Amino acid sequence: MTHPELTTDIVLAAIRDHGFAAYDVLVKEFPSERVIAGFTEAARSGFTTFGVAVHLASLTDKGRERVGS
Repeated sequence: MTHPELTTDIVLAAIRDHGFAAYDVLVKEFPSERVIAGFTEAARSGFTTFGVAVHLASLTDKGRERVGS
């Protein structure tokens, strides 16, 4: 089964809309490994920040600007 592409914008919008539940929302549509990779890429790009786990992310100013929130 093919899955749609998981983009940085999808990850950022999920964080904006669902907060710490964003991971749970995304894994309903994408494989867990891809979701974690998406969260990791967003953090490395400076769009998110996190404390204990990459999937418990918050948007940075740069991330909010990118998703228009």
